[in-house]
Order: sequence, then structure tokens, then C-alpha cells
Amino acid sequence: MVKRNIIFSCLGIFLLLMGSCQKPKEGKSPKTGNSANDQSSEQEYGKGKTKVVSSSRKGPPKKIKKTNVRVSSVGTEALKIESTFVGYLLPNERVRMTSEMEGVIEAVDFEEADEVKKGQKLINISTKELTLRVKIAEANLKLAQTNLSRDEKLSQRKLIPQSKLDQTRTQADRSLLDRDLALINLRKSMINSPLKGTVKIRHVKVGEFVRKGDPLVEILDLEKVLVQVNIPEQDIMKISEGETVGVELYALSDQQYRGNVQTIGLEADSRNRTFPIEIVVDNPKRELRPGMLARVTFTEKISDEQVVVPRHSILERDTGRIVFLVEQDKAVKQSIVTGQSMQDRVQVLEGLKPGDRLVVEGHSKLTDGETVSIVK
Repeated sequence: MVKRNIIFSCLGIFLLLMGSCQKPKEGKSPKTGNSANDQSSEQEYGKGKTKVVSSSRKGPPKKIKKTNVRVSSVGTEALKIESTFVGYLLPNERVRMTSEMEGVIEAVDFEEADEVKKGQKLINISTKELTLRVKIAEANLKLAQTNLSRDEKLSQRKLIPQSKLDQTRTQADRSLLDRDLALINLRKSMINSPLKGTVKIRHVKVGEFVRKGDPLVEILDLEKVLVQVNIPEQDIMKISEGETVGVELYALSDQQYRGNVQTIGLEADSRNRTFPIEIVVDNPKRELRPGMLARVTFTEKISDEQVVVPRHSILERDTGRIVFLVEQDKAVKQSIVTGQSMQDRVQVLEGLKPGDRLVVEGHSKLTDGETVSIVK
């Protein structure tokens, strides 16, 4: 009986100890005044637990930043390829007159820079003496012709031998030739201008003695001037006689002139492999002077319907040349194939069509698909 009581006592103590070791159940935490706006949640991250607090409060929406660009509508225009070469001016015609005989300068009827007409008398060289020689030759000729007439009558009457008549006839022929030679020398002594032009240099003065071949005067025709240009062999086949070209002078850079190709060289210069060509330009005001430097522009027209864009709108990338277009307020990258260029304009062979909205400003840092804002 005592043992049974001890066993029941030990069993009761054991049950009490087991009951005291159980964990109390978790209760709900009390709500605070801000529980309606804040909520807490637990999420596992690896092996531990991180408590993330999310707020239900919503601030003002963020504005999307747009890049300002300027656009231009792609169109077509005539494409002209210009090639410019440097040349220099020459007179349309140049005459250097020299003496054909010896003699003394008796008269000079011009000054340097004078305008002279074709056929105008310029210089006399021993003209007085040669005039007298002509008169002597004419007198000898008259006498010889008289003697010939008399001897012919005598020969018909058989009063003189035939040899006498032959001598008389020969003398008359020689007298005629002497007269003609005297006239030729007289004409040589009177120097006349062979063209209409301007006197560049007068080499003689009155009273000077000149010999055959001595220079007398140099005359230039400046109503027109020639522009001589050397053209490389790869470009010479593009040029034709009569072609109209543009001419500008370094000394008169604010004026432009038009000229026509007059001659094209048949043989290239062996030193630089270029062909000389001459371009004639009207010069009514005498503004263009020989020796001036000039720029000659040759224009080659390709077509009237070519897609042409500004050179600065094209960007170079590793994959090639690109431009940016605007479609629905977004930048769109477009690859292109270019052709000829003319100053700041470039021909586009592939990649663009008329009407495309091309970005011409603000495109250097654009990315494909970026939102843009068009400014005017």
C-alpha cells in the first residue's frame, strides 16, 4: 500500500514537470495607431530571415527625361560634283614684234599701256631713205620700159640684133623687181599693229639704231584672257571643249566669272602626268590681268532625283555609317550607304527615302529607341 502511494506520487510529479515544459501559444501582437498604413512581412533569404517593411504610401510619379533634337525631312535634289583646280591667267593673244631690217628709229607713235587698233602705225625705221629708194626704183623701171618699147620696134624692122632686144627686156624685168623689193623694204620700215590690243612694253626710242631681230614692242590682247590649268589624267576624260566652268580669282574673291574650255592638251606633261587646258574668259573691263592666280571649278551633274543629306548628320560607327530617324517620338538608328559628296552634302544610295524625319542636331549621343523631343 505504501509502495503504491509512492508510485502514484512520482507519476503525479512527472506529469506536473511535463506540463510546465510546454511553450505557450503565440498571440497576436496589438495593433498600433499606424497599423492601417504599415504592414510587416517576413521572407526567407538563404538560411536566415530578413524582415522587409513595405510602405503603402505613393509619391508623385517620376518624369521621363527626353533628349531635344532637331529634325529635317529627307528630300531629293540635283547632285552636282565639283572639282576645283588652280591655274593662272594668260593674255588671249601676245605679239612680240622685232625689226626685220637695220635702220634708225624715226618715229614712235605710242606709249606703254596705250590701246592700239589693228593696222595702226607704231614705228618708222629709216622710212624716209627707203621712200627715196622706191622713187629711184620707179624711175629706173620707167626708163627700162621705155628702152624695151623702142627696141621692140627696132627689132621688128630688123635694125637691131635679137640679143640686144633680150638684154633690154631683161633690164626692164630687173627694174621691175628692184621696184618691188624697194616697196617691200619700205613696208618693213613702217611697223603697224597686227592686232587690237594693249601695249605692254616699248623697247625703242626715237633716234636709236636697231638691227635685224632687235625687239621693238610687245602687244597683248586683253579683251579676253586665258586660264591655263593642269588637269590630272584621271579627270581629263570628263572635260570637253566648249564646256562652261566657273572661275574665281584670289585677288577678286568676291566676284565670279564664267568661261569656256577652248583647248585641251593632247599630251601629258611627263613630269607630273597632267594635261594642260585653256579656258577663255571675257574681260571687257580689263579687270583680269595676265599672271593672276585663279580657281577653276568643273561641275559634273549626276541626277536631279538623288537623296542628299547634310554631312554632319552622318555618324561613323564600327559597323559603318549611320543616321538617326524619328518615329513616334523615338530615335531609330538607320544604317546607310553613301555615294558622292559635294561640300557639306552627301549622296545616300541606300537606307533612306524621301519623307523620312532625319535628326540633324542633337544626335551625337543618341541611342536606338531613346525618347526624343523635337524642337524647332
